[in-house]
Amino acid sequence: MNGLGAFLERQRELRGAWLKALYGVLAALVLLNLFVGPHEPHFGLDAYPGFWALFGLVVGVLMVVIMKRMVQPVIVRREDHYGDV
Repeated sequence: MNGLGAFLERQRELRGAWLKALYGVLAALVLLNLFVGPHEPHFGLDAYPGFWALFGLVVGVLMVVIMKRMVQPVIVRREDHYGDV
């Protein structure tokens, strides 16, 4: 197997290493936020360390839940929608 398929297969085998690296980067960014504060917080909560990380997580989860409830009824089809094939 050559090309893109082989590359993706190797990356799939390295899944654990990728996850550890990404979690490490996220943890480092939150820790860095403890020492480097925002230049000028615009409202009270954004002065706390890790606020934007938590805000992004909450908004991302809410977007998934809300869009699932909005989009699923539109795209769902009956089991026999396409007939017998």
